[in-house]
Amino acid sequence: MSQTVPGSVTLPPSFSHRNPPSTLVYGNGALAKLALNLAELGVLRPVVVAGRRTAASRVYRDTLAGLQGLEWVECTGMPEHSPLSEVLRLREMARTHRADGFIAVGGGSASDACKAAALWLAEGGELADHATRFIPPDQLHSPRLKAGKLPVIAIPTTLSGAEVTAGGSVRTEDGRKLILVDPQLAARLIVIDPAAAMEVPASVFLASGMNGLAHCVEGFYSRVRTPVSSALALEAIRMFMQALPAVAKEPESVEARGMALVAAHLSGQVLLNARSCIHHAVCHSLGAVAGISHGVANSIMLPHAMAFNAADPDAAAALALCAQAMGASDASPGGAIERVQWLQQAIKVPTRLRDTGMQRSLLTEVAVKVMGEKGLYVNPRRVTQAAEVEPLLLAAW
Repeated sequence: MSQTVPGSVTLPPSFSHRNPPSTLVYGNGALAKLALNLAELGVLRPVVVAGRRTAASRVYRDTLAGLQGLEWVECTGMPEHSPLSEVLRLREMARTHRADGFIAVGGGSASDACKAAALWLAEGGELADHATRFIPPDQLHSPRLKAGKLPVIAIPTTLSGAEVTAGGSVRTEDGRKLILVDPQLAARLIVIDPAAAMEVPASVFLASGMNGLAHCVEGFYSRVRTPVSSALALEAIRMFMQALPAVAKEPESVEARGMALVAAHLSGQVLLNARSCIHHAVCHSLGAVAGISHGVANSIMLPHAMAFNAADPDAAAALALCAQAMGASDASPGGAIERVQWLQQAIKVPTRLRDTGMQRSLLTEVAVKVMGEKGLYVNPRRVTQAAEVEPLLLAAW
């Protein structure tokens, strides 16, 4: 899609847009009807997956209360980045339980683990054999995954939008990220209950919001964006810019958190179709190499990735439109970057890699790992070698 001046849009000559076969249920108290919703999917023996903190929260208790009458087992303590060993544990638990579905409660790590386990159960073999591979600068290899997958049900409490997407990532023991993509992995049922999710710390919630915002910005200048994904991106950007500062100001506002969760849902639909670019490629690698949480990595890297891509004329035009949606007085790439920097300060998220405890010596390794990330395939500015990524990382340092 070529955009020549702010406000102008030209349709691409051809495109395809995927709508996931999922149902969104939103509202305070929505979890009370969870068993009824699951019965419509034929899910009677689910595995419930959550991280340690989430498993001790109200949203998890409400989830289990909503499962009365069903036979479920719990897989709690899922760490960030969904380690391969934990996905294996989940797969074997599902096999032993004769599970007919997965319920992911919490953030992206729970969702990614459920997707990976569902794929691994169905396809067999080694999980790495089913991952997509990117060879710079423009070769993307995606294995054909035909086996039927158990349905994933998502109850998100953060703003990653992972519940909507058709894929996820798993961290290997040697510090790589396996990227798994299959349309069947998109959550069949998504339940957003803002009141039940109030115990998520504001700092975690807001950092994950930078992830959702990044989905929208990257999706808006992605080389495979569609008119539908672009419309969703602009609306979600407006909602994030309103909701995130409101949550920072009043963390107990159910209304503000609910708006942010819906914005994240829209951002997930953007990601499903337009995918992610160099920003997420870097964030994945920071998580794999240095263990930096995905929300923190997104909080730091977004304005730097935007500046990197602003050198591309098409991306610059897209960023000018993003600036308008963000409420910038200057409808330009610089205006969009300044608004993101304003948001960083308004919601008090991290802004420098050096403040995470990461060693500067790891930046070169991160840059090398970025070159294997499929986000570069759709990035508007071509990247052919790790040396092009290092200045981006140094700027964020």
